Amino acid sequence: MVRPSIAFLIASSLTLAACDETDAVAVRIRLRDDLSGTVRTSGLQLPSSGGPVQQASQGVTWENRVAVLCVTGSFPEFSKLKIADISFSAGEGGDGIGFARVVLPRGEAARWPKAFVPLSPEERKSVASALDPTEKTESVGDTIKIEIELPSAVVGNGVIGKTRGTKATAEGTVATLIVPINTATTPGDPIVWHLTWQR
Repeated sequence: MVRPSIAFLIASSLTLAACDETDAVAVRIRLRDDLSGTVRTSGLQLPSSGGPVQQASQGVTWENRVAVLCVTGSFPEFSKLKIADISFSAGEGGDGIGFARVVLPRGEAARWPKAFVPLSPEERKSVASALDPTEKTESVGDTIKIEIELPSAVVGNGVIGKTRGTKATAEGTVATLIVPINTATTPGDPIVWHLTWQR
């Protein structure tokens, strides 16, 4: 029996037929006022063989195969959370302002891009049709989305560093950072994302 107290629970392997491509590779965090919270990650995998549906099928030649592995968990302290080599920290900056910081290393030594997208650029293109039946998506796993739901509305949201193609947005209590995998694997200073909210 799997207990809820286990840090990470494998939720499912699934396809995202009707989802935005940025949903395939993502980190979603819900941060509580005491700086504990929950986290859900999704990343790509290339299965070594077909699943039960493919194995039970006849009269079809399967061409592309990719899996999206979704995992959920919880953490007691945001500043102790690490996902591969992505680090997180948070605290109170005075005057009742809460702050959060996310640091994403860049370059060939960065571990997180391969942890989330262990596919070559050619493989990301070839498996795109497996996730998008409309065939409008040319490639999958080109970006990672980091989404943080704060305890109250976002006050500040900014990125430090030369971050070509990186986009930070906020709406209500939710802040989102989208980072191209190519930017992540290009040598350079770490991408540092800063958030603030009123506690």
